[in-house]
Amino acid sequence: MQKTSRPQQRPQDTSLIRLFIGIAPDADTQHFLDGICREAGQRGLPKKVRWISHTNRHLTLAFLGETDPDHLETIEQSLAGIASGSPPLCGKIVSAHPFPRARAAMFAAELLPTPALTRLHRACQALMHAIGKAPERKTFRPHFTLARSRSGFSRPAPIPADFTCTLDNLTLYQSLLAPEGSQYRSLLTLPLCGAENSETDSQA
Repeated sequence: MQKTSRPQQRPQDTSLIRLFIGIAPDADTQHFLDGICREAGQRGLPKKVRWISHTNRHLTLAFLGETDPDHLETIEQSLAGIASGSPPLCGKIVSAHPFPRARAAMFAAELLPTPALTRLHRACQALMHAIGKAPERKTFRPHFTLARSRSGFSRPAPIPADFTCTLDNLTLYQSLLAPEGSQYRSLLTLPLCGAENSETDSQA
């Protein structure tokens, strides 16, 4: 099911705002991730764990960082172009584990980096040049963060998964600092509505 654009109030503060581009999970994916969280909890976790709420769950495509609000119009126009030329994708969640390495402070559900998803990631990174920013160079490992712990996750062991999720939107998020951890506010959500590739590599 496609999401429609939701015009939302832009930040009024003229100071820099912390932005990133991601994909919001649909209801079926949220339900699956809830099950992973329950299983992880039954296997034993650190005493102090902060679970990520439904509204904060996302798959990051590009981190823009501290950004001048004057660039919002350029970013939104670029995202509209990317979304209109990109078809809805299918992603495969294959494991949930400490991320990005053992004993890390995050516990996440990781997806295979399919060619289509990687192209979408690169397109979102490329728009950073239009606002004078250099994209991150680290390897793209698509994932949904499920929990955080300052002491790190030595348990549970990786939880194998085989779930195909729908990735059908581009969302521009603002990261807001809060005592209970960063909160993510959606500034713009656009449906991926491009034509399907004849080679169907969106599922490759």
